[in-house]
Amino acid sequence: MKTIYLDSDFKCHSFDDGTMTSVETDFFDGKCDAYIEGYRIIPAGESWTRSDGERFTGEMIAPWKPWQELDDAQREYERELAQALSAENDALIADMAQMIEEVYQSDLEMMTPGVSEDAYS
Repeated sequence: MKTIYLDSDFKCHSFDDGTMTSVETDFFDGKCDAYIEGYRIIPAGESWTRSDGERFTGEMIAPWKPWQELDDAQREYERELAQALSAENDALIADMAQMIEEVYQSDLEMMTPGVSEDAYS
């Protein structure tokens, strides 16, 4: 469940400026701020009137920015997240390889007392 914030026009925001209403929803789980901030949520029991006079009543979740723009922002966020996770995995693999090497060297030393590592080089 993610807490988002609605302004007086029911547009979603990731951060409260002190004047907004908080709403909890799982609709935006895993979504980036740019994606979230392209949506409007009208909570149950509330209504919003568009500039052309059409009235919408909640509960409603709909994009107010072009969907392609939101999708592009989300895809870029996911690419960056995947790159960060890949770098983290590479670092973990390198750390594990170093630990294995250290254990191997320790075991080697224990199996051949009195023989230094240099003798195997």
